[in-house]
Amino acid sequence: MFKPRLKQIEVLKYSDGKMGVSAVPGSGKTQTLSFLAANILAEGRINDDQEVLIVTLVNSAVNNFSGRISSFMQNFGLLPNLGYRVLTLHSLANQIVQERPDLIGLDNQFQIIDEREIQGIILSSVDSWMHINHQILENWTKEDNSLENPKIRSGWQKALTTISLNFIRKAKDLRTTPVELEKYYKSMALDDPLLSLGISIYKDYQRALNFRSAVDFDDLIRFALLALQMDVDFLQRLQYRWPFILEDEAQDSSALQEEILHTLAGDDGNWVRVGDPNQAIYETFTTASPEYLKRFLKQPGVIARDLPNSGRSSLAIMALANELIRWTNENHPVHELRDALTEPFILPTPAGDPQPNPPTIPNGVVIYDKEMPANVELENVAKSIKSWLSDHPSSTVAALVPRNDRGAKLVEILQRENIPHLEILQTSQSTRETARMLAEILTFIQNPMQTSNLVRVYENFDKIFFHSINKRLNETIQLLRSCPRLEEFLYPFPGKDWLQSQFLNDSIIDPLIFTNLESFRQYLVRWQAAVDLPIDQLILTIGQDIFSEPADLALSHRLALVLEQTSHNHPDWLLPDFVAELKMIAENRRKMFGFQDQDTGFDPDLHKGKAIITTYHKAKGLEWDRVYLLSVNTYDFPSAQQSDNSISEKYFYKDSLNLEAEILARLEALAQNDIEALYQPYGKATDQARIDYAAERLRLLFVGITRARTELTITWNSGDPHRKGAEKNSASIPLIALKTFLETQNEALP
Repeated sequence: MFKPRLKQIEVLKYSDGKMGVSAVPGSGKTQTLSFLAANILAEGRINDDQEVLIVTLVNSAVNNFSGRISSFMQNFGLLPNLGYRVLTLHSLANQIVQERPDLIGLDNQFQIIDEREIQGIILSSVDSWMHINHQILENWTKEDNSLENPKIRSGWQKALTTISLNFIRKAKDLRTTPVELEKYYKSMALDDPLLSLGISIYKDYQRALNFRSAVDFDDLIRFALLALQMDVDFLQRLQYRWPFILEDEAQDSSALQEEILHTLAGDDGNWVRVGDPNQAIYETFTTASPEYLKRFLKQPGVIARDLPNSGRSSLAIMALANELIRWTNENHPVHELRDALTEPFILPTPAGDPQPNPPTIPNGVVIYDKEMPANVELENVAKSIKSWLSDHPSSTVAALVPRNDRGAKLVEILQRENIPHLEILQTSQSTRETARMLAEILTFIQNPMQTSNLVRVYENFDKIFFHSINKRLNETIQLLRSCPRLEEFLYPFPGKDWLQSQFLNDSIIDPLIFTNLESFRQYLVRWQAAVDLPIDQLILTIGQDIFSEPADLALSHRLALVLEQTSHNHPDWLLPDFVAELKMIAENRRKMFGFQDQDTGFDPDLHKGKAIITTYHKAKGLEWDRVYLLSVNTYDFPSAQQSDNSISEKYFYKDSLNLEAEILARLEALAQNDIEALYQPYGKATDQARIDYAAERLRLLFVGITRARTELTITWNSGDPHRKGAEKNSASIPLIALKTFLETQNEALP
């Protein structure tokens, strides 16, 4: 039974108009907003043909809201699932456009392309641009690097793909077409190769969408707003249908989202916006910003409320989170970052609250400030998790990492140490392992005369079929390495079989090795014969040979579908290109779209006794008894100081510029006809990007801290000592400040 607190009651007293609510982590904002929706229905404030519209950020929240509102309605004696609609912004935009596609010139059968196809289109355009503009890239590459280096070329390909994608999204948010941008560019007689790149890719991209009669998610939002603005009668029908709009996660609102909801609500309509500016962690190179919510809260006529009480964390953890706010506001050495976090501070729940704060555990908060290389940090965290889980088998624990590849390395250690775990990363360990094995087999197929390729495939094959003891496995590998010409093993002439001769001439060799290698050879020859099949059929052929478990077969089928789609986007791709794609998945640098999307909801309490490995970003909205925050160093949590080695500035970029920030700033200046900004030298946008990124990382650290209920451990690493040319990291500035605060608090204890 929901028993609202005093501050929640203030929100629930809302009757009409515009209200903004600033809600701290764990304050029960979802519960409060759900009860408010049910209360509006119970009080009969809408007609039978109207609905309360709830707009939220992600699909998992849609199910969460729907379930809670339905439960409250049943408590009120009402029929569930009637009188309200919960949608993400994209779903709302899609419903608006689907209802009147004619208003914006779309066919009734228009399709929405997914993220994988979007990336495929852009990557194809980037490859063409790189081929033609080789010299431009050379001019933007550091002198000690070269495009002849495959790693540098791959880095540029990935960087330009990301730059182009964000250029297109920014352009659509500014509501400018590629034709308009090209017209402005030519009229100003500009000579800016990177700005020209963005316009060129944008043109190719829109041409590809038009060819498919398709739109992307950014188009949906633009078109939805355009439809509302073009037909007053249509807008009034929707305003009547949704007389109350409740917006969740408003700190992540963009200019277009704000404009759509403001248009739907109308100047005198009913619009409630709930969010926490301190949890705005999706802003880097997106059009979202917490400033929209901050400004809304200060507008005349807006009822401003807050939900400062939280029962999630112990007082010690709350004190640390509050200190991060206070220190940022008052003491951060970079003055431009002092507004990155804002009040209210988190307050404990009042006496008698149904969700009292967990007890404070002595030494429950630990900031480990000793310098550790990256691999040592992972080993130490894994060791600590193993020890803690043995004492707390019925509790929840999570390790939060800044990047997916870092999480994948931790998962490997947990797997090696037989520590129960579950990962919420780009791809699962099983997906990565399957992709890796298939990539190694394809690598062998494309170059079967390379001994190292053959050995890697055999190691996988033995693990699946033979389970050889180490001695037998080592002897087999040594034997394969001794083969002078691999074609004599793979394709022997009658009477001249290298494998047969080894066992006829050496009676010491284990006969089982001979049997295993004969079986292995049969599969290799079969796969070689299938090399001319389409890539998806080749993958299915291999997968059906080496996998027997349904889960593994399903993964190989999904990978085959992914590569089939990729082959449509890149008809010129050869086997090495598909190998590279599989390796990207295996290295956790490519998401398996539509296959294992954790955005369908996750409940940590259903996985007690297991370590959850996820990123800081994906942990938002979740909580655990014990939380580890990793990599809180100057690389992953910079403070916009010159000494910081910012992750946003690629090591091969000339002059340490953030080219993504620079091109987006140029785009905005072009769209707004800001001639002065267009002719300024590069550098200003890079400086601002450092500030923006550091501000977001402060909020990300705040989110990480507030995931913990009773125990929290924070660590940092100095980087990979074996990584060539990598700068050494230091402990981040906020971590040092929090460590000092913690020591002061401990000294004050009796």
